Amino acid sequence: MLDFADFAEPAEPAPASFSAIPTQAGFPGAGATPTGAAVPWTKWYNVHERHSLDEFKQEGVILVLLLGIIAIHLFGTSANRKKAKSWITAHAPVLQKEFAVVGFGHRRSLTGGAETDQQVDDLMKEKSLQEYSTYATGRQNVAFLDFNLTMHKRYSPLSMIAEYGLSLFFESMPAPVERMEAVLYPFDGREASVVPPQVPGAQEVRKDKSNYDGFVWAIVNKDTMKQLRDDRYDVSITSTKDSAKLPTLFTVMTESAEITELLLAPELIKAVETAGDLLEHLIITDQPVDQPMK
Repeated sequence: MLDFADFAEPAEPAPASFSAIPTQAGFPGAGATPTGAAVPWTKWYNVHERHSLDEFKQEGVILVLLLGIIAIHLFGTSANRKKAKSWITAHAPVLQKEFAVVGFGHRRSLTGGAETDQQVDDLMKEKSLQEYSTYATGRQNVAFLDFNLTMHKRYSPLSMIAEYGLSLFFESMPAPVERMEAVLYPFDGREASVVPPQVPGAQEVRKDKSNYDGFVWAIVNKDTMKQLRDDRYDVSITSTKDSAKLPTLFTVMTESAEITELLLAPELIKAVETAGDLLEHLIITDQPVDQPMK
């Protein structure tokens, strides 16, 4: 038996053998695992020798999608601009014959030569990627005439599909359509609120007022008649009566039958027949669109 006195002092440590210490050439490095294959040395900028295209498949798919979205956006925006340019090019000569000033710049004639982009920009402004507007003034008894063109969202096909889809299930969301809206403001005895007093010639305008008895009269497409009654207060107070002079697609909404006989001129009837189902409504009104609260 051993006595406890033999373990009173710790044993002397044995010196490590120098052969157990790894040399610099044989040290594999922290966490390194030998594979048995030699790794070729390349310069740091030779990426093609260290990586392959297979490693960038996900990035490639994302890049293709981005390029597709950008291409669709540019194509749709360009298509809307071309349609707006074609519209103003076709109608500007007629408007310039009827009004002294058309557009937002100085008067430019589009008759007698090819139009330039600057001329079109002076005649029509881009409010958004799908909305364009123009303006005309300088005619007796007319304050001004506003045009607003609304195009399809060709730059965003997903938005168009969503709007068409929702319109199939909800009546409150109509299907998107391309529409031209023209609003003409006549001098009807309210020149003081239309023409500022500091404008040259304002006094003459206010003296020569074109007063007339107010009324509401409209030619309405029967397909949009119900929606129009719900949206506009002025039309909702009228009565509906068909006219033999108009196509069966249209009806007259008015406060007085005598006004219909006076306003249905042959030129207007021909214009309605030519427009066909493209015409939604033609309204002459002295009442507000929204119902007064008082």
